[in-house]
Amino acid sequence: MRFFPLILSSVFLVQFACGQSSPITLIEVAQERESESIELMPGLSVPAQSPGYTLIVPESPIGMAVAFHAGRDTTHQGFEMRLYTEAMKRNVAMMYVTTGNHFEFLFDEARYFQLAAYIQQALDTLDLADDRLLFLGMSLAGTRAMKFGKWCLEDKNLSGLRPSAIAICDAPLDFIRFWTDGAIAMKYQTNPSSANEASWVNYQLEQNLGGTPKDDPESYQEYSPYIPQMEIESKLAAFSSVALRAYTEPDIHWWINNRQKSYYGMNALDAAALIRDLRLIGNERAELLTTTEKGFHPDGQRHPHSWSIVDNGELMDWFVGVLRSPSK
Repeated sequence: MRFFPLILSSVFLVQFACGQSSPITLIEVAQERESESIELMPGLSVPAQSPGYTLIVPESPIGMAVAFHAGRDTTHQGFEMRLYTEAMKRNVAMMYVTTGNHFEFLFDEARYFQLAAYIQQALDTLDLADDRLLFLGMSLAGTRAMKFGKWCLEDKNLSGLRPSAIAICDAPLDFIRFWTDGAIAMKYQTNPSSANEASWVNYQLEQNLGGTPKDDPESYQEYSPYIPQMEIESKLAAFSSVALRAYTEPDIHWWINNRQKSYYGMNALDAAALIRDLRLIGNERAELLTTTEKGFHPDGQRHPHSWSIVDNGELMDWFVGVLRSPSK
């Protein structure tokens, strides 16, 4: 097992525009980058980031929301990054955590232990119990929230972390479906954005999961947080009682007209199947939240695959409610 020593880089008080007068503590924890860049595929690399986390703390935190988004810059204009303003109003600490890889797939279990060490250190700093946690993320960050949440709920970590709630926004869950849609995008060059993304995503999957889904379907099934029509009880056992929300905006006309995708190319398919199957095994706290015309990027561009479909204040109210009414 690889160990990741933590480095406390700065601690200081700041005043956020959160509608409250009490001071907010901002803690930055960072490690040295393991490399200058990360290769997505031959000829395509992205800059590596500093592994670690940003922790924003109200005066008397009652819980902590952990965002698996790749960035830790709280000045970012992305809607998901503004979630801390609503968290502070409700005395919920906000943590942005990263392995340093902007496109972390969590193929390597060492990365789970790395994230667990960061989260446990933050909980110790706040003197919070290991279960007063909300894991959340959008797109691949939502996949990370689900995969890390399952890892914790299956008691694979050494510190006993257990999320009370998980919230994902338009996250891919079925990576056999995801690979297949990517293969179609590359074959027919359906859209430059879709084809370019599919080229490195499918490369990553094939390099880490034994080839294509036809070559090694078991690896894809094991890696995927959930695949519809598999054995429901065994695949979803870890999530049978956790409060779980899946947000999506299933605008099929936008996806056909702008990305040439069908329903089978939309993450909404995974979200609906997940919530349906959780309900089938008795999880009454599993919720599917759909929206219409709410998806926009921070620059105003229309895109249903955006965190803007999430009502940040209502999400934090939901989490506080989960903390007050834990599962029996």
